[in-house]
Amino acid sequence: MKNHNYVVVLVGVCGTGKSAIGQKIAKVLETPFFDADKLFADQLPDGNLGKDTSINKWLNSIQELISKHSKLKGCVVSCSVLKKENRVQLDTNIDHQLDWIFMKGSYEFVAERIEQIEDHDRPVSELKADFEILETPKRALTVDMTTSEEEILNTILKYMVRKYE
Repeated sequence: MKNHNYVVVLVGVCGTGKSAIGQKIAKVLETPFFDADKLFADQLPDGNLGKDTSINKWLNSIQELISKHSKLKGCVVSCSVLKKENRVQLDTNIDHQLDWIFMKGSYEFVAERIEQIEDHDRPVSELKADFEILETPKRALTVDMTTSEEEILNTILKYMVRKYE
């Protein structure tokens, strides 16, 4: 499957498994994986991805990362780009096709998942704000987080094969 510089961007609220799935996709595609929420967390005060005052700096950093790697081997990036306007901004300023994957899960499912993860970056108390900010992507492959990790991975990889081969 590796004959293209794939740029896969996994989005969704915290706790949906973007990083875990992203790392596995990157391994299959033989590209580097980046968790933009962790990598550029210092650019977001209090980790709040809804604050428009700092989001542009964060988006610019993600754009630079993707632009650099799209010219090399491609990459897989997980990030909590929850608003449509921010996804559009990210997509328009990059001269490479982005494959958007939306990791969808209900509030209850994600909250339970976060509580089970030891040392999760964000507490469940901040999850409600993420869901309030979230604007569900319409131009993305939507993956249901209630299915197994293997099914999620297979769904994404089948999508990529159909799209590029």
